[in-house]
Amino acid sequence: SQNMSGALKKIIDAKALRSLVASGAINKEGIRLFDCTFFPTQPPDWQRFKQESYGRFPELIAAGSRAQSTYADAHIPGAVHCNPGIATFPSEFVRFTYYPAEIFEQYIQLLGVNKGEHIIVYGRGPQGGMLFAGKMAWILKSYGQDKLSLLDGGIENWSRNKFELSDKPVEPQRGDWSATDRISDYNISLEQLQQKDADGKEFFEKINETRFVDARVRGQFEGTEDTGLDPFTVPASHIPGFTSMPSFELVNEEGVLKSEEEIKKVIPAGDKPIVTICNLGVQASLLSYVLDTVDKTTRPKVYPGSMKELEKRDPTRISAGRKHLPH
Repeated sequence: SQNMSGALKKIIDAKALRSLVASGAINKEGIRLFDCTFFPTQPPDWQRFKQESYGRFPELIAAGSRAQSTYADAHIPGAVHCNPGIATFPSEFVRFTYYPAEIFEQYIQLLGVNKGEHIIVYGRGPQGGMLFAGKMAWILKSYGQDKLSLLDGGIENWSRNKFELSDKPVEPQRGDWSATDRISDYNISLEQLQQKDADGKEFFEKINETRFVDARVRGQFEGTEDTGLDPFTVPASHIPGFTSMPSFELVNEEGVLKSEEEIKKVIPAGDKPIVTICNLGVQASLLSYVLDTVDKTTRPKVYPGSMKELEKRDPTRISAGRKHLPH
């Protein structure tokens, strides 16, 4: 069984997953399948969440959601629902905040995962069905889960292949999976980005030492379409020194990822490590997962708070691009 999961790539196609499903490997051969369906909603009030819901995974699962019932109606056979909105919590400035490792691992245990198992994630909806699955993959990576695969093209591509869907609930036994805190290896905080060196230069400004990459759609980067940021406090549309590489543009017309060659062509030049940003740290996570897969020299880190945290804490930093934004 180790060989089986060892052979799984970081990004797998529907046919490869189909053969695992058909052979009965899911939930048996040390391979777990997560349906990461998520629908963005207004986040709950962060203070109330802290008091009433923080880390209370059984209650959060039991509360149900549109995402949960969408999963229940039609999922890839053997998949459990892993909700990025439950795997993280809303804090004052960051929509999807990482839990301490010893709390996060309880959620993944409830989903039935054991130590050493391989996790395949898939999603549905935006960006080839990969947007929230990419976020979940980056979250798992940030807690030491290296045996990880993302389904190319999501459940939509699975369905286009006429592969079967199930409405059968999966009732996992609690697993013994354990998390390792690798958060700072794969993510960077606002505090770190603002950190000054001996010469008073912030990390943010050292564009010769880091490739700063903005994963939002190009129109938001350039300010030709609504950024969703407060025009009264945010002067423009992107941060000086950042390059646009939209996660949206990783996906081709067929709803699957472009070829490795095509993706490599649009990676900002250089050999310095990459820091990715977007609105809420979701597109940045998908972009980082793909970058990390196709080019190891990118060594990407995600800034989870992204533009929506800067809007509240450091809005004047967003000073490049269009000054007068359309509304």
